[in-house]
Amino acid sequence: LVDSDWAADTIKRKSITGLIIMFAGGAIAYKSKYQEVIALSTTEAEFVAACDAAKVILFIRSILEDLGISQPDATILFEDNQGALLMANAQQPTRRTRHMEIKHFSLLDWVEKDLIILQAISTHDNAADAMIKFLSRQLFYRHYDTYMGRRGISKYVNTSVRKQSVSTSS
Repeated sequence: LVDSDWAADTIKRKSITGLIIMFAGGAIAYKSKYQEVIALSTTEAEFVAACDAAKVILFIRSILEDLGISQPDATILFEDNQGALLMANAQQPTRRTRHMEIKHFSLLDWVEKDLIILQAISTHDNAADAMIKFLSRQLFYRHYDTYMGRRGISKYVNTSVRKQSVSTSS
């Protein structure tokens, strides 16, 4: 699960990345951090956050491989921003994203190699919100139950947006 809060820092205008890595129904890693770059859009902030989450996922996959737990299938990364999903799954940047740093486009390579699959999730069901935003008590505890393994995320997830093309018309 990954999410970002675009330009949350009102002084430096940096966005916050929040991610939770789940394994066997519970959280095994989490991170909340200001992004290094200043994002010019919500899509860019979410794409940078997804790239950071993918790096953590690949690290955990390598640890599991070292422990003898094979990873034949791609790892699903739940994202709630349609623009970031389409950009990653279409395997190409658009005219409006040429300004982004090239290092973040490594996510496209990982999706192409079937190491990561970006899948849509409703903003309301994205438990990574608890890492980056102030939430109502009820919503916070709902997300808390998710990453503590008391509430599964599979029944709340939308269908995958895999391999759709992005329109590059002007």
